[in-house]
Amino acid sequence: MTIRTTLIASSLIAASFFSGAAQATLLGRDLNGSASSFEAFYDTVLDITWLANANVNGQMTHGAATTWAANLSFTNGVNTYDNWRLPTVNPVNGVSFNYSSSPDGSTDLGYNISKAGTAYAGSTGSEMAHLFYTTLGNSGYYTPSDAVSGCYVSSSNTCLDNTVPFANLQAYFYWSATEYAPDTAGAWYFDFGLGSQSVSDRGNGFYALAVSPGDVAAVPEAQTYALMLAGLGLVGVAARRRKQTEA
Repeated sequence: MTIRTTLIASSLIAASFFSGAAQATLLGRDLNGSASSFEAFYDTVLDITWLANANVNGQMTHGAATTWAANLSFTNGVNTYDNWRLPTVNPVNGVSFNYSSSPDGSTDLGYNISKAGTAYAGSTGSEMAHLFYTTLGNSGYYTPSDAVSGCYVSSSNTCLDNTVPFANLQAYFYWSATEYAPDTAGAWYFDFGLGSQSVSDRGNGFYALAVSPGDVAAVPEAQTYALMLAGLGLVGVAARRRKQTEA
């Protein structure tokens, strides 16, 4: 599948997945040359590409998850996509971390981080919180006013109501790439079952999502370069002929 075909198809599926200016648009991306499905999705707000399969390797320690993401590589026979990492956590306020726990999204520990209607609605500080609340539109276990939302009934009926278009997104903990500065034996994680962000020891076994900076489809394929160079050559020929005619 060429980039042109991918972009056209992606726009169509993105329009069917999401609506509303506050939500990101996820554009399907073909990583292995198969036209039957998309292996990744470009997030137009976060400017990253998410791997579509959210449970490739099961639960891992933080070190194993970091290595797994860094070693991912896909090829479609023309391009190779091998720049992958775990999602990052930055301050929700865009300035500095607040390590207090809160239900209203005003701190970096707790619930409703980036959720609409909170103090930092739409914050891109936490890539996974933004995905859970803003892009996928899920609710947290607690409302911003600290009431139980009712979204969690049992382990089979969690707050992860919307997983589209991801495959195998687990209602459990997912590692981030970001260490916990006050104690570097820990790292940030996001709970996709309850919608909370917290910190855990790196030796625990959690799931992992992989992201690639930017849009993987933004890199022109080899044939695109060839066509571009050919076009420049024709422009040059036309310019020379025009000069010869004027002379």
